[in-house]
Amino acid sequence: MRYLTLLLLFSIYSFSQNNAEKIVQTQFDAYNKQDIETFVATYADDVEIFEFGQEKPYLVGKEELRKSYASFFKTNPTNRATLLERIIQGNYVIDNEKVTSDKYNFTGTAIYLIDNNLIKKVWFIH
Repeated sequence: MRYLTLLLLFSIYSFSQNNAEKIVQTQFDAYNKQDIETFVATYADDVEIFEFGQEKPYLVGKEELRKSYASFFKTNPTNRATLLERIIQGNYVIDNEKVTSDKYNFTGTAIYLIDNNLIKKVWFIH
């Protein structure tokens, strides 16, 4: 019985990690395609986006996210992210990325919290 309980818990944990990674990968792919509808669909209605270490989010809600990224994609059509490293820990996904365009080139880290199969919170470290 104890073995079955441990196996069940491991299976749930594994599913959660795989699902969290799929959600973030879908978001990542949509970002690179500048597919605003698919990109926004990966986020919770009440998503909060923070600069790491700040208490208040600089962006709140799916509609604010849509407006912000639609404008960003329009003004940065060559923008692309390259995944350098990914860590999945339960319902957190941590991506180290290189972001490039004809205007800039930088490396940053995004920490995603997945809740109910959607991105609920994001912290960016630049």
